[in-house]
Amino acid sequence: MTLGLDTFSFKQLIFVNSAAYAYTRVRIDQHTALFGSNNLGKTSMLNALKLFLLPEVNFRNCQKKFNFRGTSGKVYDSLASFRYYFPEDRSFIILEAENPHGTFCIVLHRGSATDNREYARMVVPCAYSEIEPLFWDMDADGDGGIGGPVDAMTLKGTLAELRRLGGEPLSERKAIQQRLFTSQHHHPGEGRFSLLPLRNDAGAREIEAWRKLIHLAFDIAAQDQRTLPDTLATIMEGQKSRREEQLSVDLGDIIDESRKLRADGDLITHLDNAGDDWQAFDALYQSEREHRRLAAQRYADLTQSVTQEKDRLDEAVRLAGGALRDATHAEETLRRDKSALEREVTRVETRLETLQQQAHELRRDINAANATLNAFPDLSADEAAAALQERIDRQQETIESYNSKEAAQHRLAEVNRRLQSNKHKAQRMRQALDNRSPTLLDALPARDAAILYSLNPALGKTHGTPGAEQLAAFRHFSEQFHSADGVLVLGHPPDHIILGGIAWQAYDAEHNRQQSEHELTQLQRYIERDSEQRDELMRAATLTADDIRRHRQGAVEAVDSTHRERSTLMAKAANEDQAATLAQEIEALNQTLEEARQQSNRNAAEHARADETRQAAQQRHHAAKDERNTLDSLERRLNALGRDADSVFGRALRYLTPAPCSLSDEAVTALEGDVRELRRQWQQLETQLRQLLALRLLGDDATSELTMAFDDETVSHFHEQLRERYSNLETLRAHYRNNVERHNMTTRSQVEILRRAKDYVSAFMSGINKELGQFRISNLEEVRIDYRLHPRFQQLLDDLDRADLLSNELQDEHVYEQLQAFQADFFSPEATRTGNVLSMDQILQSVFYRYRLQGEDGWTGNAQSNGTTMMITTNLLSVLISRLMAPDARVSMPLVMDEFGSLEVRNMRTAREMAERHGYSLFVASPNRDANIIQVLENYVHLGLFSAERAYSSRRSVVHHGLCETFGATGSLRRRQPPPQRQPS
Repeated sequence: MTLGLDTFSFKQLIFVNSAAYAYTRVRIDQHTALFGSNNLGKTSMLNALKLFLLPEVNFRNCQKKFNFRGTSGKVYDSLASFRYYFPEDRSFIILEAENPHGTFCIVLHRGSATDNREYARMVVPCAYSEIEPLFWDMDADGDGGIGGPVDAMTLKGTLAELRRLGGEPLSERKAIQQRLFTSQHHHPGEGRFSLLPLRNDAGAREIEAWRKLIHLAFDIAAQDQRTLPDTLATIMEGQKSRREEQLSVDLGDIIDESRKLRADGDLITHLDNAGDDWQAFDALYQSEREHRRLAAQRYADLTQSVTQEKDRLDEAVRLAGGALRDATHAEETLRRDKSALEREVTRVETRLETLQQQAHELRRDINAANATLNAFPDLSADEAAAALQERIDRQQETIESYNSKEAAQHRLAEVNRRLQSNKHKAQRMRQALDNRSPTLLDALPARDAAILYSLNPALGKTHGTPGAEQLAAFRHFSEQFHSADGVLVLGHPPDHIILGGIAWQAYDAEHNRQQSEHELTQLQRYIERDSEQRDELMRAATLTADDIRRHRQGAVEAVDSTHRERSTLMAKAANEDQAATLAQEIEALNQTLEEARQQSNRNAAEHARADETRQAAQQRHHAAKDERNTLDSLERRLNALGRDADSVFGRALRYLTPAPCSLSDEAVTALEGDVRELRRQWQQLETQLRQLLALRLLGDDATSELTMAFDDETVSHFHEQLRERYSNLETLRAHYRNNVERHNMTTRSQVEILRRAKDYVSAFMSGINKELGQFRISNLEEVRIDYRLHPRFQQLLDDLDRADLLSNELQDEHVYEQLQAFQADFFSPEATRTGNVLSMDQILQSVFYRYRLQGEDGWTGNAQSNGTTMMITTNLLSVLISRLMAPDARVSMPLVMDEFGSLEVRNMRTAREMAERHGYSLFVASPNRDANIIQVLENYVHLGLFSAERAYSSRRSVVHHGLCETFGATGSLRRRQPPPQRQPS
């Protein structure tokens, strides 16, 4: 072990519910071989080291970041890799490592944004043995003592427990680089979790160089042709510490300056050739300026006069407009009043007409009611209405008889029965009235007769003479009753009983007779009605179906007619009251209508006078506007001339003092002629200027404006520039010659920088070969790396060597075209102050090994066996790693070799010796348990021997507790325990 160096070592790798493993621990601080059948994840276990060796936080762009490949060379994409290593929240990959500050663990787990395929890391300042119970229960029953999953394990709970133990999450790439990839020897707090101490504080170039080395370490056989050149180029870039070493070449500036100088030379030639054209343009320009000044003065004078006259006419129009508005307002007010009054007259007329129509209809209904009442001379209105209702009932019964034969027969029988009964009753009543026989009450005293009549009025119409005994009984009975307050009471006060509802009535024999005659008259009317109805029913029985329909329709119409007669009769009193009210309202409306008509007539006369005033004001306003429009016509013509005043009159207008003048059509016409002449001169001036600009006398910027329309300022600007050019022509010639000489010197200095790039590659390769020459591999006396530069880079240097960069003439255009093409393809613009940088991987086309066999003097490039190539690449890897690591650090890490069994035994031993010489351990994989591998490496792990029946997932069931089997010197097998943990310093 080298003294005076800080040691950084990798100790063991743990998979929890990840890849194919339920729980697997593998020591990587000693030479270790992984055995196991295919699909057990041996290669993926080796690849998993990249997750710790690179400061990444997600699997996006996975091929460029990690270059995960299987044994077949297949590249795994980002989603497949993420799901493989972190299939669920309870998946962890843990690396136990040690540095001068103590042992620590890096715990990888799923990140918060799983849709972005993120993973996260937490660093814990303790040995793995302290946190192992969080991930696997070694004391769980079952499965033959291999332990079991921690049922309560969750991502949130595990991270919380790790924080309690001092765990610190690292989520940002910059923080990861600072904490894991720098040594911080004198700052224990900041260097507590240092894993790989890179040079220069793990800058971007160092990290990228380290990434290339990682890819080389996992491609020991260098099967990818770009692996070696990309790795070496990145190492070279990473070792550049000074700005001048960055090969920043300003080829773009050289090319741009050559174009400018070539344009300057062409300009001098064009100025010489266009001297006569310039003289002609200058003369026309001076003439046009004078003509423009005179026309501009006339335009300004006329415009000023128009402005003043406009003020006067505007005031006249304003006053006339105000008078018109006042007259219009007065006319409109009266017109609105006139319309309102006319509407009111119409409204009253309409209302009066409506009321008169209603009064007419009421009189018609009243007359109809009187006619109906005249048809019943002996009856009151209510009795007549009752008679009409009886008629309606009979008519309804007649209709029913027409509708049903059975109903007609039933009705006929009913009418006959009632008719016979009424006839008998009428006969008895007539006999009683004719005979004038006394009633039962006639023989009694008036008081007794009144008592019995009040109790039963029928006794007053019952004829006959009672006996003495009966009279005595009547009198005795009547004595029990008395009259009190118009009603009968039973007994004497104060114990009498009031017979509610029985009024006391005096018995009047004559009144009863008159009432009986009236009842007899009514009964005779019923008999007549029933007789008519009987006859009608008997006739209906003999009618045909068509006759029945006609009679039924007649009966229905009769019912409707009778209903109308009755309704009119019932409404007669209300209609008479309403008719009287309407008569009063009509009389009042007639008076209102007369007043409204008089007021409307007065308003119409006032409106006519106001309208005459408005028309007069309108005529005065129109006259003022006509005069104003005439002035507007002159102003529009002036505006047409000066719509684009700068192009017509130029800047002359800005310095003129206008004076009032006479306004007339002739003055404006004369100015229009001046403007046409000005435009003709302007077109001629533009044409000559375009010809001069087309010769590029003012450069490409002015030429780009040839398609644009010129204005006065532009023409003056170009005239001034051209005058200045011709005035300074001799000075321009001298300045051009000096610039060409300086440009050639600058180009020569930049070419020297390109030559230094070639020298830098050569020096770097020489240094690498010097270190490689210290090793012997197989039958090789010496091994070195050789390279080829890109042919275009070499060709450019050869062509520049042939160019004369010390002359005072510009180089051939072909030289600058070559420089431009080379810059476009080989320089990368970095977002730093270094500008355009020549990247080494651009000019380093290929890197290959050359060999000198034992006993031979010459070198050969013939391909060696895969094993020999792997030994050489391993040696190169160790050399390159030492160049990236901090000079005061010693890193003990595993060198990954997949398919280690393909090597010969002597190459296996050489690989082990080389790894141990540099402080590394071999971490290899092979599908079969190989005795040669066991004999060389001694320590091996056979994955897949133990499978947990109870795991976090049935798809991940392999269990290995971290013990390696060891092939001892006596040939016996023994278990090797992990070394004791080093305590933090």
